[in-house]
Amino acid sequence: MKNFLTSFLLAIYLFSFTEAREVLKFPNLIEHYISHKISNKNTSIFSFIKMHYLDDQVLDSDFNQDMKLPFKKVEVVHSVTISLPVLFTYHFQIPDFFKEKTLIYSKSHHFKSSLLDSIFRPPILG
Repeated sequence: MKNFLTSFLLAIYLFSFTEAREVLKFPNLIEHYISHKISNKNTSIFSFIKMHYLDDQVLDSDFNQDMKLPFKKVEVVHSVTISLPVLFTYHFQIPDFFKEKTLIYSKSHHFKSSLLDSIFRPPILG
């Protein structure tokens, strides 16, 4: 029962809020292809797809049937806009530990190492 309910709710979501509902129009595609095949025996499935999806749309006698094909037009199912009035404003103060600190680096003689001084020094000329 749990799997059925999950599948049912997923199907409702997919067919309501996504373009998956276009899959339901595939019988229209088959019927329209058969009508083209009857009128012209040389029509292949590839030429049919090219004519209806890749070429420019032509206003002909079967334009209404063309528009019933799957993935032919985009439909906006829903649009939700919520606007709430501003009732108050709040000024948020950034805590001190998030503020940028300016560090001042200076040469300190307290941490001078004679070993490192002898290794890391500029070359001596002469």
